[in-house]
Amino acid sequence: MIRWVTGIIYRDGHVLIGQLRRRNPLIPRIVWTFPFKEVKEGESPRKVIKSLFQDELGMNVKVGNFLIKYVPSENPNIEQLFYEIKYVSGNPIASKDYTHLSWVKPTQVLQYFSTSMSRDLMDYLRFLEKSGKGIIID
Repeated sequence: MIRWVTGIIYRDGHVLIGQLRRRNPLIPRIVWTFPFKEVKEGESPRKVIKSLFQDELGMNVKVGNFLIKYVPSENPNIEQLFYEIKYVSGNPIASKDYTHLSWVKPTQVLQYFSTSMSRDLMDYLRFLEKSGKGIIID
């Protein structure tokens, strides 16, 4: 099983999505996605996602609550672990994996994504848009 850790960062009524620089061979249809990174054996998903946002995307963040685990229908060998990410400072920058990063309204995500999405994740995005705030972060 391949594990990806994925971060949903909510700021000023928008979530951050990224356009991939290259097609991902595990799910070739992915073009836009929430920032994610593979978690290697023995790595902490929280440390991996924090490193992605800080070291690769240039943002200072806090890793918050675990949201959901999702196995994409496009590849049942992948397990995605979604975490809420709290914005602290910085502006996202393109990286070796992302050509473009965009802030979009939570319910507009489906206009960009070309892959399946969990019903629980869609419920969370609708909650963000309706409430205007994320889940309380420890």
